[in-house]
Amino acid sequence: MNRSLAYLGVGVILAGFALASFPIVVGGAETFDLEQEVGVLVAPVGLVVVLLAAVAPDPRKTTVLGAFGNPDERVGRSPPPRTAPTPARRYDPKDAAACRHCRTYIPAELAQCPRCARARDCRSCGRPLGLVLDRATCPRCARPEAFCSCSVLAGVPVPSPRGSRAWSG
Repeated sequence: MNRSLAYLGVGVILAGFALASFPIVVGGAETFDLEQEVGVLVAPVGLVVVLLAAVAPDPRKTTVLGAFGNPDERVGRSPPPRTAPTPARRYDPKDAAACRHCRTYIPAELAQCPRCARARDCRSCGRPLGLVLDRATCPRCARPEAFCSCSVLAGVPVPSPRGSRAWSG
């Protein structure tokens, strides 16, 4: 609410009532004079001003980041909050992996992409997986993908904690 505009509107309403009652108070005549007509027309204008002031923002309190002189608000952007670096974590063996060729999500229990039928890469070492006893198995160490202990190949995508395409090497 913009109080300065509201006070102006109240003043206009009071002036309208004063003009409407002036001939009766001063002269005692109950005729409809020019002053009364002006008072009757000015009072609603004052009411409109008060209603507009009620919905208008107060420039002393509502500003756009202090651009209009609010001393309580800081001007400019605040720096982003600092977060502690997250430690590199291993993948969850039950999470889905993305196919390197067609970017389709592949469930952890499948060794081939259901869309392009290519072998999925091991999330530990990056080599193409094989299938042994219906589970995804690393062909080099012959262990399930979750227990792969192979060294990482250079130039092969290594899983990152956020699942983006990060390359080592």
